[in-house]
Amino acid sequence: MASEYMANKDFNAIMNENGWKASRAVKLFLLNAHHCFIQRDLMKKAVHAHPTNRVLQAEYKRLDEERVKYVWWALDTAEAEHLQGWRYLEDGSDFVNAMLIKYEGDLSQRTQIERAQSEYIEVLEEAQQQLIKNG
Repeated sequence: MASEYMANKDFNAIMNENGWKASRAVKLFLLNAHHCFIQRDLMKKAVHAHPTNRVLQAEYKRLDEERVKYVWWALDTAEAEHLQGWRYLEDGSDFVNAMLIKYEGDLSQRTQIERAQSEYIEVLEEAQQQLIKNG
């Protein structure tokens, strides 16, 4: 996985080719990927200074895999938002309100997909708040 580098232009080409938009959720994943990239760069310098240190090498690999994971999550989220016709963070409260109306306040009646979408919205909102809190 660590060798699955994707340049910005590659990411943008995939987004444009499919007509996907960079929503707040997509940007959240990209920001996390960027943080991993910065940390990985710092770790790379440490690995070069201490080439026999296996802990540093493992951390470098972990950060690179995390970065790749976040980029793919951004793409997966962009695709899902495109297919469903609404964005998780920007339109999430409208989705939840629609579910409240649809099920007359009893959200236990939601389908498995609706439940998963609601939970994904919550996870994204928490991640967004955590990012704001931690800078």
